[in-house]
Amino acid sequence: MRSVTRTLLRVGALAGAGLAAEKAAARHVRSRRRTDDDLLRPPEDVRHLTVPSHDGGSLHLLERGEGRPVLLVHGITLNAELWSPQLHELAADFRVLSLDQRGHGRSTAGDEGYDMTVLGRDIATVLTRLDLRDALVVGHSMGGMAALNFAVDHPDVLRERVSGLGLVATAAARPVVPLLVPRATALGALIVERLDSGKPVRGLRFSGNDLSLFLIRSVFGKAPSAAAIEQVRASIESTDEEAVQRCLAGILHDHDTTHRLGEVDVPAFVVVGSRDILTPPTFARQMVDHLPDAELTVLPQAGHQLMQERPDDVARLIRDLAERTEGAGGALAPTGS
Repeated sequence: MRSVTRTLLRVGALAGAGLAAEKAAARHVRSRRRTDDDLLRPPEDVRHLTVPSHDGGSLHLLERGEGRPVLLVHGITLNAELWSPQLHELAADFRVLSLDQRGHGRSTAGDEGYDMTVLGRDIATVLTRLDLRDALVVGHSMGGMAALNFAVDHPDVLRERVSGLGLVATAAARPVVPLLVPRATALGALIVERLDSGKPVRGLRFSGNDLSLFLIRSVFGKAPSAAAIEQVRASIESTDEEAVQRCLAGILHDHDTTHRLGEVDVPAFVVVGSRDILTPPTFARQMVDHLPDAELTVLPQAGHQLMQERPDDVARLIRDLAERTEGAGGALAPTGS
């Protein structure tokens, strides 16, 4: 178990796990004021929606604005509020919906667990139950993985309701080098086996010390806002531990949509930070190479948390995708999903 624990700790670091006290973050991290920290807080007029999942859980969303829907899906250990900059910046022109993934924020899991295919089905559920049409689905990190699983597993829903995909700091397969894929697969299976049998699995949280500060700071690019770091810390701390472990196991054990990306017949954008240590540009280029219609953007000096670090760039890419897909026909397609 000792070697499993060490591996979990390393993977936890790569998942952005860590606990940094706000005081320590303020002392060690130079605040970047180009991004207004007020954007990190949800707008006061945000609306709350709840959608039942297909397997007995509940899916919570934040909603703001009217018009063409943009569905935002966060990564592991995060929550819907991490998309607050986009709720601020896009709601004048779009109906922006930010989803709490199951086991995160205010959403609860049903009885089918946390595999990436299940998270993909949650996206299909939201699209159909809210009757969204001509939608743009934008996923960050694990949210991008869920979006890709949705796209390949639910082609009818994709065709009828979605006009474009945004893939933000994510990967089409396990975000590890090929040599480590067998070990990652085995580790994912081991985590699930131990959880299912009631055996302990070492937690992925850290106390508020210099190590935790380093780990959480490392997922950002150059000169992040201390408030953004604290927002990630608070989200990690509030996320259910078993949900984190099972989502991580789902990513490591069987997430691989690479060989099916050719089936995703909607335009997409892929964006990554040049300093992203979790899903480096190599993984972004692989997605672009396999998707039929995808455009790649690499943001210099940026890390993994692009919705916080580079909200203007993310908003611009979403607007550009909306223009690319205008009149694509998703809003007019017949129901039947």
